[in-house]
Amino acid sequence: MAKIVLSLDGVLIKEIKLNKERLTIGRRPGNDLQIDNLAVSGEHAVLIMQGSNVFIEDLNSTNGTKVNYHEIQRERLQEGDEILVGKHILRYVSEKIADDPDFEKTVMMERPPARTKPVHPPMQLTPTSADTPHQPLGVIKVMSGANAGKELELNKKLTSLGKTGVQVAVITQRPQGYFLTHVEGDKHPSINKKEIGIQAHLLQEKDVIELLGIEMTFFYRS
Repeated sequence: MAKIVLSLDGVLIKEIKLNKERLTIGRRPGNDLQIDNLAVSGEHAVLIMQGSNVFIEDLNSTNGTKVNYHEIQRERLQEGDEILVGKHILRYVSEKIADDPDFEKTVMMERPPARTKPVHPPMQLTPTSADTPHQPLGVIKVMSGANAGKELELNKKLTSLGKTGVQVAVITQRPQGYFLTHVEGDKHPSINKKEIGIQAHLLQEKDVIELLGIEMTFFYRS
């Protein structure tokens, strides 16, 4: 089931399952998701579920609603999108993660037994299709485990990595590059030996990602 992960200043507050057709967000107690902050309007925004699609719509709030730091009126959400309401961030996690056809590609990275500094995304992000003709193709190369040396081309908008119920992350392709986002599991993936937080991290050439105890290197293929 799709969900929204609410955080403030990098601290996880709660997860909200999208199990109804409309979920209202605002400062007043009557909202499905109440955010008690003066930067949030009484009735700020609403999440609308239409079939397999989820939309965020601003309700003429005072400070507006942003998706990936781009102000919107109504927007269809995509995996890993970050909604900014006041100073709070709501990250959208699609129900399609476990069913993504690319998910099983992570099995080649071996099931577990029984950069320098993390780079934060630019302040203006806009979701896009995977069709970015002038962007080099990103590639993940497995560096450890039984499948060391194998490569996974990031030729789709979203690629899931990990094992459902244990640890899952996604790599999304945006105009600014490829972003790694934690989705599931108590332990977050690490980049260059430093565990990432809940926000999407922009991958840099030769970054080393560790997930499920497997090390992978990210690079661009011309």
